[in-house]
Amino acid sequence: MYFMGGGIAAHVYSLVAADTLGADAVHITMRDRSHVMPDKTLCVWGEPNPVIHDAVVAEWGRLRFGYGDTSIVRELETIRYSQYTATSIRALTDSRVVVVRETGEAELPDPACDVALDSRHTDQVRRPASISLLQHFHGWRIRTNATTFDPDVATMMDFRVSQSDGVCFVYVLPYSPTEALVECTVFSAETWPQALYEDRLKVYLRDVVGVADYDVIASETGAIPMCDKQPVRQRGNAWIAIGVAGGLTKPTTGYTVARCVRDACHLMQQYRSTGTFSPPPTAHWRFDWYDRLLLRIIRDEPAVVPRILWTLFERNPVERILRFLDEETRLREELLIFWSLPWRPFLRAIVRR
Repeated sequence: MYFMGGGIAAHVYSLVAADTLGADAVHITMRDRSHVMPDKTLCVWGEPNPVIHDAVVAEWGRLRFGYGDTSIVRELETIRYSQYTATSIRALTDSRVVVVRETGEAELPDPACDVALDSRHTDQVRRPASISLLQHFHGWRIRTNATTFDPDVATMMDFRVSQSDGVCFVYVLPYSPTEALVECTVFSAETWPQALYEDRLKVYLRDVVGVADYDVIASETGAIPMCDKQPVRQRGNAWIAIGVAGGLTKPTTGYTVARCVRDACHLMQQYRSTGTFSPPPTAHWRFDWYDRLLLRIIRDEPAVVPRILWTLFERNPVERILRFLDEETRLREELLIFWSLPWRPFLRAIVRR
């Protein structure tokens, strides 16, 4: 199994291959220009996944959402919200399967290999982007002197910050009463200067969390594409695009890891059954349509987005919404979700192109 690129996606697919086909039967080669992997925060919701669960660094059973002058906390009854890191996933991979890492530009797949899984971006698309936005963020891992956080509650979206310059919310992953990752996340067309994220973080910590005395012990910055482009996944015979390059990032949320796990499970189970690799069919077209509607609203009417997303979680069972974001709901459930939302922005987005 030849990986063209040695990032997070390559390691996730390697873990699934070892679990499905057997570690002794899997021979992994990863070729990349650099095998230095910047550490990143990666989150997944759902039932504990046995393939990657040993890489979990923290878990939460309750989620907080904030808007206006209030917040709500929702219990996760059957699932958990779990955090991984690039480092924890790589360490788990190395503990389960032998990986040969080669340095250099990835070359065309060797015809002798069973499959080449490619995480490099190309210009090959089935549908070019009509909407191109970014989910960009800058966060601090902070330590406070006083008890500040509830370590059982992760804040998924808190819109109680200024909404100028894009849709903005704060994301909080607490690890103890005195330590948490606090991240300023924005949906807009362009990234911000670092000072602007930090200004929002300072104001949020002071005015919403109620803390001004803290130490920043680490930071992270990133940007994830939010667009409706559909890349070509089958790049050649037994040559398949994976990860972000394969279009596995959910356009409206930025979540990728769980989708990679499901995609890898399909690929490996198909190979075990048929001896061939090919990408699985995409989800029903209506999920793509929903994503494009919301992207249009984010692009054209950003001021209404916080209320839409707040209402989504305030008026619906949280696990239904998370299954909807995973594209695993039925049409009846989706109609109930949309019935609960402000309808005018969606109607305008349907009419508008």
